[in-house]
Amino acid sequence: MKFLKPAMNRFLVVSIALLAQVGFLVVVSKVFEGSASEINNLIRALSVLTVLFVINEKSNPAIKMAWVVFILVTPIFGCILYILMGGKRPRRHLRKACENGERKNLAYRTKNDAVAEKLKIEDEGLYVQSRYLDNLRYPLYENTDATYYPSGETAFPAMLREIEKAKHFIFLEYFIIDDGEMLTRLEAALEKKVKEGVEVRFIYDDMGSVFSVPSGYEKKLKAKGIKCFSFNPYLPVISAAMNNRDHRKILVVDSRVAFTGGINIADEYINKIEKYGYWKDTVVKIEGDGARAFTLMFLDLWYAFCNKDEDAEKFLVKTDFEGTAGGYVQPFADTPLDDDTVGENVYLSAINNARKYIYIYTPYLIPDYELNSALCLAAKKGVDVKIIVPGIPDKKIVYSMTKSYYRTLINAGVEIYKFNPGFIHAKGFVCDDIISCAGTINLDFRSMCHHFECGCVFYKAPVISQMKEDMLKTLAECEKITDFQRFNGFFGSTYHAILRLIAPLM
Repeated sequence: MKFLKPAMNRFLVVSIALLAQVGFLVVVSKVFEGSASEINNLIRALSVLTVLFVINEKSNPAIKMAWVVFILVTPIFGCILYILMGGKRPRRHLRKACENGERKNLAYRTKNDAVAEKLKIEDEGLYVQSRYLDNLRYPLYENTDATYYPSGETAFPAMLREIEKAKHFIFLEYFIIDDGEMLTRLEAALEKKVKEGVEVRFIYDDMGSVFSVPSGYEKKLKAKGIKCFSFNPYLPVISAAMNNRDHRKILVVDSRVAFTGGINIADEYINKIEKYGYWKDTVVKIEGDGARAFTLMFLDLWYAFCNKDEDAEKFLVKTDFEGTAGGYVQPFADTPLDDDTVGENVYLSAINNARKYIYIYTPYLIPDYELNSALCLAAKKGVDVKIIVPGIPDKKIVYSMTKSYYRTLINAGVEIYKFNPGFIHAKGFVCDDIISCAGTINLDFRSMCHHFECGCVFYKAPVISQMKEDMLKTLAECEKITDFQRFNGFFGSTYHAILRLIAPLM
């Protein structure tokens, strides 16, 4: 395709440059490792110092362990790569920009004390869970209705309808955009609204779309009047910042309505093309006061790199919306640039407080020690823990990593189901009929530690039962996994051990 060819050329050129740098580091490491004993002693001392520095870092223990092994096995290459990619120092410019963007909007994230107090009276346990996000300045909202879409093909027409209703602005933020019917229809709808005087802004992740859009795609959008930038451009430079991608999926219209969930802007997400069987995804629409939170999430990133002197107040449009569904919503964002794994903590809180059941959608099941232990403990306490994973994988090595966790989880009583019709890309959980979460967060190290993510927690809202019903329907199309002994024995155990060791760095 004409659209794809420039993207591939760009990816190949940049990748060759990146591989050349890696090759240079490998050659340098080999040259020095074969030198005199004094140099070898210096290398060993450097590796030990680097390992001590790694251990002292505030990061996930599994990530630290992976770096320690890598550095000790390949001292020079490991040390150089850690200096370039490990820790937080290489990301300081990205972190500073994002912190400045968030700081501009902090005044608009005021706590809704009256709403929180009302939830406390209704259910103190849920109130305690909500307080974690509230203290991070992600307030609790009432007067918000939520609609659940069990597939991309049901969500996309609703997204287009809301875009058509826009009067003031449309914000979009996506990890992947790809040429096809979905993008064509979206671009046409946005161009039409621009001509009507609606302001449109678009953020897409450069790495997520490097295979699918040519360099400078933002210029095409700008020519149509759409303000745009690509997040963290993919450059031939080895840097930790390259590992931090914008994995969020957000559409906001007039601060009145917002969409989030698993779907990106590509035809497989609405099953117009087939890649890995049927593509199962989910989306939620937030209408009312809670949509304001997604406006601020988008502007946090926008102000980090664009319109730094602009004030968010003009986008926090007051609406006359009156919610009818009841319940509470709490949208939140997660950044890899701080010491708080917000997405993981939201999951852990729900798992640890579950009394009856917790059902989970995830395309990748690569939990760290804390998540793995929480899931096993919940099952051992008698909680019905069901996890739905893909039947047809999109990445075979990642699927193998997922399988390496089956034995521990299943032996503890966790039930794992594979979705036979195809690929599960949905993310989220439902717990005890009173709390659920939908968004962009997978149960893996990428989402928990390396990506920018977002989600929305629901308390005592009707959307919870909609999500549960969809999961039960999906379970009817799944096969319970029981054959997890296949990789037992020395070679199987060694293979899985290696996969689990490198998983935090992938």
